[in-house]
Formats: sequence, structure tokens, C-alpha cells
Amino acid sequence: MHYFFEYPLTFLKIFIIIIIESERGKHTEREVIVMTNKTLVFDMDGTIADLYGVEGWLDDLHNENTRPYAVAKPLYDMEVLNTLVNELKACGWRIVVNTWLAKNATKTYDDAVRTTKKEWLAKWGFPYDEIHLTKYGKTKANATRHLGGYQILVDDNATIRKGWTLGNTIDANEDIIIALMELLINE
Repeated sequence: MHYFFEYPLTFLKIFIIIIIESERGKHTEREVIVMTNKTLVFDMDGTIADLYGVEGWLDDLHNENTRPYAVAKPLYDMEVLNTLVNELKACGWRIVVNTWLAKNATKTYDDAVRTTKKEWLAKWGFPYDEIHLTKYGKTKANATRHLGGYQILVDDNATIRKGWTLGNTIDANEDIIIALMELLINE
């Protein structure tokens, strides 16, 4: 017998499944709690887009040229990454892109970078539910805190990962495909 009860809580929606199992003629009850408010937060530059591999990227940013954001190659096979992300979405994960704009940029350049980064995501078909393109140096957790629940940050910057307070982190300097596969297996 399986019973299913749903209890919404403040920031988390938790399903409690009570499973009655037969164990050598005895019945036992076990509660399994599954969080459904779970979010994967992806950085872009150096995480999924190879901005730092673009020749002259830093000079271009200082000259307020969006070229490096537009021509950056993906760091992963995007067909594989997008398939994994879509599978995680199907398991209830919300996908958020949380990326900084260029350091010391004008408003005009910030707007151009916002447009170019969104175009890059569209070009490579990266599936996301929400995007935050924020001023350089802003605490990334502040941009997604309102989502509540359990959040995993995927980022190449160790300082950013160390300051993440909303859940776990995945080091994008390692193979994020493996980390995402492990996350999917644990679903």
C-alpha cells in the first residue's frame, strides 16, 4: 500500500510518502521526504562559456566590446549538457543562470552584455527558467535567495563557491557533466 500526502511549507514544498512494507510478515512504516523546491544555479563565464579562452577577451571588455561574450565556445558538448539539464528539469529542478556583467562597465555596455549573453544561451540552446545578469562583484546568493529551497551553485570561482550559503556547490573547474549525472542518478 502506498499513501501520498502533500504538505506545503513556507519556502519548501515537501512530499511525505509513507510506505508500508512487508518485512517477514511484519509491517513497518518509513517516511521518505523529497524536496521539490530545488534549484541549480549556473554561472556562465568560465563555467559553461569559455570566455577566458577567447583571444584578447580582457582588452575587449575594457574597450566595452561584447565580442568575447558572443564568440566564446561552450566548455562542454552542449547536446550532452542540455540533455542532462532537461532531465534534471523533468525531475523538478529549476534552472537559473546567474552571471556577472563586466567590471566597471557603463550602463550602455551592461545592456549590450545582457543582450549578448542571452543570445549566447539561445544560440547554444541552454535550457533555463530564470536568468540574473548582475553587476560585477554582487553576491550571487542575493540574486537567487528569493527562490528559497535548496540551491546548488555551479561556478568556476572558488571564492564565489566558498561564499555560497544556499546549499551545495559544484566546482566548474572539474567535469560538471559527471557532477550533474550523479545528481540525476540520485533523483
